[in-house]
This record gives sequence, C-alpha cells and structure tokens, in this order.
Amino acid sequence: MPNHPFDSQLCPTRWLAPLGALLFSLFVAGTNAQPYTQISAGENHTCALLDSGGVHCWGDNFRGQLGNTTALVGDESGRAIRVLNISTAAQIAAGREHNCAALKNGTVRCWGYNFRGQLGDGSTAANAVPVQVVGISNAVAVAAGGDHSCALIAGGTIKCWGYNADGELGAGSTAFSSLSALDVVGITNAIAISAGMLHTCALLANNRVRCWGYNNFGALGDGTFVNRNAPVEISSFVATAIDAGWHHTCATYSGSVYCWGSNTNGLLGDTTTSARNLPVQSQGINAASQVAGGEIHTCARLTLGPGELRCWGNGGDGRLGNGETLNSLSPVRVLGYDNFIAVTAGRQHTCALIDGGSAKCWGRNTFGQLGNGEWGPTSAERAPLYTAPKCELDIDGDGAINAATDGVIATRVLAGLTGTNVTAGALGVDATRTTWAQIRLFLERACGVVGLKP
Repeated sequence: MPNHPFDSQLCPTRWLAPLGALLFSLFVAGTNAQPYTQISAGENHTCALLDSGGVHCWGDNFRGQLGNTTALVGDESGRAIRVLNISTAAQIAAGREHNCAALKNGTVRCWGYNFRGQLGDGSTAANAVPVQVVGISNAVAVAAGGDHSCALIAGGTIKCWGYNADGELGAGSTAFSSLSALDVVGITNAIAISAGMLHTCALLANNRVRCWGYNNFGALGDGTFVNRNAPVEISSFVATAIDAGWHHTCATYSGSVYCWGSNTNGLLGDTTTSARNLPVQSQGINAASQVAGGEIHTCARLTLGPGELRCWGNGGDGRLGNGETLNSLSPVRVLGYDNFIAVTAGRQHTCALIDGGSAKCWGRNTFGQLGNGEWGPTSAERAPLYTAPKCELDIDGDGAINAATDGVIATRVLAGLTGTNVTAGALGVDATRTTWAQIRLFLERACGVVGLKP
C-alpha cells in the first residue's frame, strides 16, 4: 500500500481540486480580512466594529454578550464571533455584560444581559441576538454602562434606559429602572457620551462636560460626593474627548489627560491614591489624543511617534502592557508596538487597534477576552498580542503551513470526516488546535466555512 499522508480511500484525483479550492479560499479570506474601525471592551468580553458595518465579539458569553445564537452560552473559546443581524453599524459600545450598536439608519440595537432593561426592548429578558431599542430612530452614537445604556440623538439630545437607582439615566429621578428610553434633562448640545458602571457623562459642543449618576467616589467631577439624577457641569473645565471608567472619568484637552473619581491603585495618574471629586492632571502626558478608563486602570493613546500608548493604575495580569504585573501611580509605556490608533480598557484587560485595522489585546484572559483563541483561569498576557480573527492556511495552529498536516486536515474535512478521523496523525508537533472541535471553530469563525459537522 502506498505510504502517503492522505487517507487511502481518497485518491489524488479526488482531493487535489477540492483541496486547492479550499486552500485558495482560506488564503483569500485571510488576505482580505476586513479591518476593524472601532474597538470596545466590556467587563470580560470585547467587541470590534468592522469596516463593512458588521460587528465581532469575543470573550465571556454567559449572558449572550457575543450576539450569536450559534455560540453556546458560556462559550469562552477566545475566538471572534460575528454578531447576528448587524451589518450596518456606525458605532458600538460594550457594557458590563451587554452591548449596543448605533446603526447607520439611526436605530439602535442591543444584546446580552437585560435584567434591568438595558437592552431597551421593553423587556427584562436577556437576548443573544441584537434587539431594536424602542423609540429611537435618529441616534448617532451609543454608550453602554454597568446595567444602563444611552444614545446620542442627532441634534445633541440624549436618551437613556435601564438601571437608574443612582440617577444613571439623568432623567431627574431615581426610579429603580426604566424599560424605555428617557430624555436626559437639560442637554441639547451634546457631541459625545460615555457610560461608566453607575454614572454617565456627556461632552458638549462648547467643550464643557456634564455628568450624572453615582458619585460616592467623585466620578461626576462636581466637587461633591453626592449622587445626581440630572446632569451637573464640571466648573471651569473644558475637554475635547471623554471616557467613563468603572467609578472614575477621564478627559483630554490640548494633549493633556485629566481624571477624577476613584483612585484605587493610582488609576487617576496623579501619583496618589486619593479619590478626587474635581479633575486632576495625569502626570507625564502632553500629547494625548484619546483616553480609556477600565475598572482600576487607565490608558491613553499619544500622538508621539506613529501612536504610542501609556497606561497606569492596577497592573495585575499585565493589563498595563509594560511586561510587568506591578501597579503604577504614573503612566508607563505599552511595549511591543508603536502604531496604535485607538485604545479601550475593560475590567482587567486592555485592547487597541493598530494601523491596518488589526486588534491587539493584553491582560487577564480568563474568559477569552483577549481574542487569541486561548482562555483559562490563569491565562494572561503582559504585552500586546494579535487578536483573532485571522484566517490562515496553518489549520492546526503550529506556526507552519504543511501539506502533511494542514493539507491532510483540509482533505479530511472536505470528505466530511469528523472527530479523531480528522486529526489522527495529521497534527504538527507544536499544534495548538488539536481537537476537531477546535479546528471546526477555527474554520467556521475565522474563515467563514459553513456546513461542518459537529
């Protein structure tokens, strides 16, 4: 019997053409992967907006955060999954365990956890498929917080829905929650919004900042620690960009970063750990174009060089990206890359877009929130790494393209084989995708192959 790496029942005339077709399709998919234009990190998951208007999410899916019913609840494979029923998104926002997208037609769709009505569909039922927010038809941006959501409406007004016990909705009351979108009082000229865990902020056309909601740590920046159910303006302060973290808020102006609120582990960047109810300047930054707040760490994108990143605060799991796990009271440089174009901070992880539209993530990876196809209770990365999806000919993930391994796997898949009939004797020594389940997920999610058997 001829000794060759392919199944004996498959003669060359049967496998060469389909194998070539599949490999070519994988090559095309990999080289023509759509770039990401925005990235947003939730508590333990991440979502990214595709240039086409589609959305990918990866990480924790216990509440349906990944937006795709083909992904099992609790699926934490760490592979990017395409969100269903969204192909024309203009902007996205990841909340604690839910997400929202503003579509190009002005409507808003949300998915994931909904116990407080944060999906805005009039119910409290979680939904793994995006549902349309009732009563909004002219949104230009969205924000997703702990259990509440907001939309910036064309013309400068804001509507919010969901949890409201601390005044997060800015509607002038502390009704426990609202299943429908409410008008934020007193704002008619907003140009940007951002939602923290229990508070919300808006940037106005005159560069003023107004915030509302939970204020026990000073995250509203009004000089008090009093919760507000309606927007309050930060006195004598202007900004060009804002971002609300868990219990702190940051803004940029003229290249500097200013933060206020909780200062656990030094996440305000003022070299102290004292909470601040007024803006303080983060030290050592004078060329910032964007800032992102996580739970207890903060990052900023600089215009230095092609686009450097600085992070500060809690360094656990390597979320500061400097190769260490130590806390830092002042900004440290993210290692490994200098062409960052945007940054986002989750609870214990950080992600960024780089030139060309790829994503890099670092920090805790317990739920696969880094998107690199790995996850586990001790999984973490201390420096940026490439995030899925990336379709490639290296099907077994051993770092090499080999006809005796990847070619065999492709041939067996084309023949309709499953399980160990696909992997037996066809894995490279350093293969990282070693089971049929892992290979099938890779082919489906990274390469778009359909119709594979379980």
